[in-house]
Amino acid sequence: MKDKRKKKKAVINPPKPNLSTAKKRIFWIATISLPFLIFSILEISLRIFNYGGNLDLFIDGPPGYENYIRCNPEFAHRYFYTQSNVPTPPLQLFNKLKPKNGYRIFVLGESSAAGFPYSNNASFPNILQRGLSNTFPQKNIEVINVSIAAINSYTLLDLVDEIIEQSPDAILIYTGHNEYYGALGVGSAQSLGNWRWLINSYLKLQYFKTFILLRNFLGWAKTQFSNLFYKENESDPSATLMERIVAEQTIPYGSNLYEKGKKQFEENIEAIIQKAVDKDIKVVLSELVSNLHDQEPFISVKDKDGNSAELFFNLARSQEANGKFEKAKENYYKAKDYDALRFRAPEDFNAVIKNLGDKYSLPVVLLKLYFENESPNGLIGKELMLEHLHPNKDGYFLIAKDFYDTMKKNKMISAEWGEYDINKEKNYGITELDSIYADLEIRHLKGGWPFHPKSVPNRFIQTFSPANRLEEIAFKVFQNKHYNLLSIHMELGEYYERQSNFDKAFAEYNALITSIPYEVDFYEKAAKVLIKKEEYGRASQLLKRSLKYKENPFANKWVGQIALMNNNYKEAISYLSKADLLDPQVVFNLSRAFYLDNQWDKGEEYFNRLQDLSPNSKYMVYLNKLRTLSMMKKNKVKPNQRTEQN
Repeated sequence: MKDKRKKKKAVINPPKPNLSTAKKRIFWIATISLPFLIFSILEISLRIFNYGGNLDLFIDGPPGYENYIRCNPEFAHRYFYTQSNVPTPPLQLFNKLKPKNGYRIFVLGESSAAGFPYSNNASFPNILQRGLSNTFPQKNIEVINVSIAAINSYTLLDLVDEIIEQSPDAILIYTGHNEYYGALGVGSAQSLGNWRWLINSYLKLQYFKTFILLRNFLGWAKTQFSNLFYKENESDPSATLMERIVAEQTIPYGSNLYEKGKKQFEENIEAIIQKAVDKDIKVVLSELVSNLHDQEPFISVKDKDGNSAELFFNLARSQEANGKFEKAKENYYKAKDYDALRFRAPEDFNAVIKNLGDKYSLPVVLLKLYFENESPNGLIGKELMLEHLHPNKDGYFLIAKDFYDTMKKNKMISAEWGEYDINKEKNYGITELDSIYADLEIRHLKGGWPFHPKSVPNRFIQTFSPANRLEEIAFKVFQNKHYNLLSIHMELGEYYERQSNFDKAFAEYNALITSIPYEVDFYEKAAKVLIKKEEYGRASQLLKRSLKYKENPFANKWVGQIALMNNNYKEAISYLSKADLLDPQVVFNLSRAFYLDNQWDKGEEYFNRLQDLSPNSKYMVYLNKLRTLSMMKKNKVKPNQRTEQN
């Protein structure tokens, strides 16, 4: 009986196999490595299929512009992952290889730095580039604007390493109005909380496709949950971007959330400065300005002492009425600071900017002073502002001028700046259409929250009725997603051209050139108008500018032909040789230029080519006469001698 029990016990508890130390090590390595292997396979697969697209800040230029790079219009998907339509940077190119005579500037900021609601032609970085280029014509000045709407200092800090890789000489910073509500801000709908280390880690993780996959899934789930239970949709296209980015509407002055926003602004801007200073890159900071006089506070909340935005605003109004303008100014600033809806940067941010300027010995653009000096009684309002914070075209020019003057004062670029007057750039390349379009954008913006309660739908697009041809054309942008401000400039230019109103047609095409200087098609449209007006000198200068960006047959043809008209035969030959040699007119003029430049053999070469290309053309008749005269000149035979010999 005992033996049977022992035997049964032995069966129930068999001896455990003894694993060698080496096998145990292999087992644990395999166990630990498996998740990394799975992650690596998934990451490689997602990269092969380019999941999420390319979110790099800079990408190669479009076909035909292989020597350039540009800002990636998709990079903002890093920050706005629940929205299909994201803000984009201005369209522009800069050299892939920085020229030896180049001076490269990057501008960092939000919608005001991007130029909203205008196109790039009225933005202050564009105006600044023109002013600097005309001041230093011997240098290749590049001002690259990476600003987009609805971001804050977290985005700018995330971008700065990629910017530094492009060898900038200077970085200009105009930012702060979106600090609370911009993507990842403390009051933003795209917030991750108030932990700066977490947000910076999140931004670094976005370089992994696997993380983007997880992020997009969570974003999709969040959107579906909101739609199902709250009937909300963060990506609702009917809402303005300003409305979609706000989560925490009320952030009282001095509150815990207010202080966290101020702290994140200071720490992020200082981190940007430190990165630039470490690479010997010059940095220019700027004070922030907004509408004080003509923008009532959005949300007024009393503090423990009974102070509120409404109280300070009404007090300022009363003091202004009594001629106490300095006191009024002081209280208008307080009203703006106490406005609990944080769409305008508080003066604490300007104090941060000045302190950082002092700490790192950086130039600071004293923008408040410039704007106050250009405002009635020193009260910044509708004369320079469109609504609560975006400048009008005069305001944007003033920002450009102030950056220009600050750079000049600090002898950036060169110790000698010459006598160029940047005031010549005011309103250059801007037409009435720009102002009308900007007005419609602002009316659309002010048709919704926070200018009206969220319960009141924005009906601007449904109710607007154009009053004239310009409004009708401008309004197409709001009705058709395939239209933008550039396309309506083109449409209006062609309309004026059909009406033989060549001055206005040229102005629209020039607005396009000013907005996107590298697009050679715009130069062609503008030059054709000048040629119709027989302003050949201006046409030639314009087309030579286009050739700096890209060789194109039209420009070479007409620059060559205009040079030939002016008896500049060698210049004519240089340009015509690079034009379309299947164009009979080009071949005709090239043959003429060689004959007239006493290059008989080359003239004959293109004479024969024209015979093969278009033997019965009108050009052959004229060229035969010129050829006869050229032959006589070559043989030193006078016309009357030839007649006698015959």
